[in-house]
Amino acid sequence: MNLYLPLYQIIKLNSMKQYKSFLLLLAALLLFSCGKTILPSDDDHKEEEQHSPQPNGDSQIYTVSEFLKGDFGNNGVWVHGYIVGACKRNIKQAEWEPPFTYDSAILLADDPEESDPENVISIQMVNKQMKEDIALAANPQNYGRHIAFFGIKQKYLGIPGMKKHILASEWLNE
Repeated sequence: MNLYLPLYQIIKLNSMKQYKSFLLLLAALLLFSCGKTILPSDDDHKEEEQHSPQPNGDSQIYTVSEFLKGDFGNNGVWVHGYIVGACKRNIKQAEWEPPFTYDSAILLADDPEESDPENVISIQMVNKQMKEDIALAANPQNYGRHIAFFGIKQKYLGIPGMKKHILASEWLNE
């Protein structure tokens, strides 16, 4: 008994033209199925990983009031200000004075004494490192300190701010 049958006997093609057409189709499928599909989200992620912004470089650093008025689309921008409070869920729950209990977000303003929600922006503490190094619940000594963030402007806690897409931060010296 012969276990190795020719391909044409297995497929039972009637003519040599059908056999050649089948092989051509099979080769085309194999050729085009081996490529990697690059999705737009893959490219966006690579750009974020490769881009390492510096606030003292060529990029402009906006004040909080400029950030509040500006329309930056989905472009990352630098904003600097003083840490004037902490917040979670909504700006109505803002903590403006110590002791601070929230580590979800900080509030930035141009004036270190600011307490008007209309003049502040919210910055989400997106990871454990930010909560440990910047958030006021763990670092009350950061109250009033000058800092800059690079990210995408979004509404957060009911006011303009930065949420999720925060790519860098840097303490600024006076």
